[in-house]
Amino acid sequence: MAGKQKNEFVQLGGILCAITLVVALALGAVNAVTVDKIAQINQQKVEDSLEAVMPGAESEAIEVAEGTTVTTETKNATSVEILSAYKMTKDGADAGYCVEVGPTGFGGAVDTMVGIDTEGNVTGISVISAASETPGLGARATEADFQAQFAGLVGTEVAVEKDGGSIVALTGATITSRCVSEGVAAAALFAAQQG
Repeated sequence: MAGKQKNEFVQLGGILCAITLVVALALGAVNAVTVDKIAQINQQKVEDSLEAVMPGAESEAIEVAEGTTVTTETKNATSVEILSAYKMTKDGADAGYCVEVGPTGFGGAVDTMVGIDTEGNVTGISVISAASETPGLGARATEADFQAQFAGLVGTEVAVEKDGGSIVALTGATITSRCVSEGVAAAALFAAQQG
């Protein structure tokens, strides 16, 4: 009887291994087909964000080591990951920097592009992705009205009203609003370190 059960387990194990192998090969094939398209879409999002935060400027990528962080000098002193950075020029003159940051919000990183001019002022922000934030609340960080509040502010002084700043937090999403503000402050500090 024990030998029969052992054979059944071996047979079931073999079937499960075969199914796993087929599924793994299928996933690998799907990844191979979609990886280039996903990279193109992500690159287009970055280019659109660069244009949104510093219109008409040309960008030159700055090398940023993976895992680079900047700790803000705000009330909350938050460590924010720098995802990418670009030196911006307009009509042959320095226009400032665009810095892509990944501050942590309520549900995870809120991928944000921040434009900082040569004086340290925010030229604009573009929330590239807030998909991990609560729909209808934190995900509203992608709305133009919220993002417009940041333009013209001194980047290192950006904060929500509850923290003594001028940014009106999204209703029901103070954590996300604070995280975007901390991301902007971190981007401004990173830009200042480049000059």
